[in-house]
Amino acid sequence: MNLTPTLWPIFVVVAALFVPGPAAAAEPNKLNVLLLLADDLNCDLHCYGHPQVQTPNLDRLAARGVLFERAYCQFPLCSPSRSSFLTGRRPNTTRVHRNPGAAAMAKSPHFREAIPETVTLPQLFRNNGYYAARVGKLYHYGVPGQIGTNGFDDAPSWEEVFNPSGRDKTEEEKIFTLVPKSYGAVLSWLAAEGTDAEQTDGLIAAQAVKLIEQKQDKPFFLGVGFFRPHTPYVAPKKYFDLYPANQISLPELSADDQARTPPPAFASAKAEQEKITDAQRQEAIQAYWASISFMDAQVGQVLDSLDRLGLTDKTLIVFASDHGYHLHDHGLWQKMSLFERSSRVPLIIAGPGVKSAGTKSTSLAELVDI
Repeated sequence: MNLTPTLWPIFVVVAALFVPGPAAAAEPNKLNVLLLLADDLNCDLHCYGHPQVQTPNLDRLAARGVLFERAYCQFPLCSPSRSSFLTGRRPNTTRVHRNPGAAAMAKSPHFREAIPETVTLPQLFRNNGYYAARVGKLYHYGVPGQIGTNGFDDAPSWEEVFNPSGRDKTEEEKIFTLVPKSYGAVLSWLAAEGTDAEQTDGLIAAQAVKLIEQKQDKPFFLGVGFFRPHTPYVAPKKYFDLYPANQISLPELSADDQARTPPPAFASAKAEQEKITDAQRQEAIQAYWASISFMDAQVGQVLDSLDRLGLTDKTLIVFASDHGYHLHDHGLWQKMSLFERSSRVPLIIAGPGVKSAGTKSTSLAELVDI
């Protein structure tokens, strides 16, 4: 195999994910695999050098693993990206280049229409004697509309699936949104009452912990998909308090940004986002960062369970997001551009056999490498 020098580090680390054939299925030393996915998360994380955003649990995961500073998605949109890295195929092979419309969620495009016999990442582990389960969002979901359902899932990938639905789903009418009755595709947010445990991501963390407790005696592949910080940016109020809106500095826009030159680079801009005030921009960033810290706390619940059960040294952990996210940089919001903030993703791999713990790799990496 010929690998360019820049790809060697990611190849060596990801090679630890190699699953032995069926003859080795009974080996007692097989590693568990915990795949943690955030939704619409950029690299605004303390472990990636952000001076304000507090992510203590991802920081400790990075401290015992390898953090990839130049990791990129294959397509800066949810379903195309997730279909790609969960199959190990690029979008020109999966033929998934868009999210399914709300009326077509159960129809297409689904990668199995183009590659029906493909073996997905969780399916590979399932075929080799692992218990494979999903909690929350791994493949595409319409957010928040499909929270609590199977979304746009892939049944052969999993032995069991769990679809928690929390207070954020039942209190949608309280959410501030730029477009009435629209929450997932536009800027929208809520500083919620109540506790972490009442929110969907809190329920996802609790279910993941329960499964780890139940399945600790058998090798498992557990996919845990959090919905935050995807819009609507919903998190308990205490996380909003971490980031006073009036202390948030807005990005400076270049002359090209303001002129939207060249036009194709700015095709992801939305009309309703052009009309908001600077104060609303600060509030939107506050809410996004609050959602990151809330999601980080739920990651911490899952990591704590591994420590408590003595499974940390028996589990390979991969943390990533499906794509990046704009927060008024270049005058853009959300995703679907090829600028750095939209296409770059956080990627952390930790666990037994992962050398150089606590280091940062500047080698080029792609989600399809997973």
